Amino acid sequence: MESAKQRNSDPSAVFVVNGASRGIGLQMVTSLLERTQGKILACCRNPHEETSDLTKFLQSLEENEDDSKRNRVETCWLDLEDQASIEAVALHLRDKYDARVDGLFNVAGILGDGTSTPGPERQLSKITRDWLEHSLAVNVVGHVMLIQALQRMLKTNTNAKQQSQRASPSIVVNLSARVGSISDNELGGWYSYRMSKAALNQATRTMAHELKRQGTLIVAVHPGTTDTDLSKPFQANVKATSLFPVEFTVNQSLDLVDHVQPDHSGGLYDWAGKAIPF
Repeated sequence: MESAKQRNSDPSAVFVVNGASRGIGLQMVTSLLERTQGKILACCRNPHEETSDLTKFLQSLEENEDDSKRNRVETCWLDLEDQASIEAVALHLRDKYDARVDGLFNVAGILGDGTSTPGPERQLSKITRDWLEHSLAVNVVGHVMLIQALQRMLKTNTNAKQQSQRASPSIVVNLSARVGSISDNELGGWYSYRMSKAALNQATRTMAHELKRQGTLIVAVHPGTTDTDLSKPFQANVKATSLFPVEFTVNQSLDLVDHVQPDHSGGLYDWAGKAIPF
């Protein structure tokens, strides 16, 4: 908790959010503005789209002349299926932010609606190669490659000088899902989504062993069923008490992040902080 306070109160800290255009990603940007003092790089595929929720949010800060917050947020193009885009984000962080990242929040993800897309596939016969590859590319491969690209920037214990500047460990948060748990799978279905989240959970556990040597913690977080565009096609089957407002989801998740200790690194946790078996 003390290390999180140091990270959150540091005006030189840099937080990166991918999938920031709407939903949980945008709320992550909004909540980080309230809970931290550092800079925030809000990444998405169309950062300058005039009708996007992210653009409207930034415009509202300008209209309210809230320069103290507006000046802390920068938007950046990031397409998780484009390696050149990932590398461009890393170069930008190197050149503008002194190659420093204190928190990386991997939020972007796809599920599908079962109507305009093949996913989520409830039967084996419904799987298509294109959608399966697309799901894996967005939900796990892109996140892994982004972490790889930013790994050196996340280091907090490379030398005495850097330690004096960054007293707290950096953190990587991978937004996962309970359905990615193999041992918790009692219903089947949702093939590509389950597979991609299970792979992300394994990547989180595997990277934790390596990243701990550089002072970086990493966790996978199940946010619960949240009222976003991703869940809308399936909300009819969700109890009202189990459908969380996006503000609740994100603030619960950030509370969890602020309590992460080294022995939590590599784990999968739900929005209430309870460990979920892989």
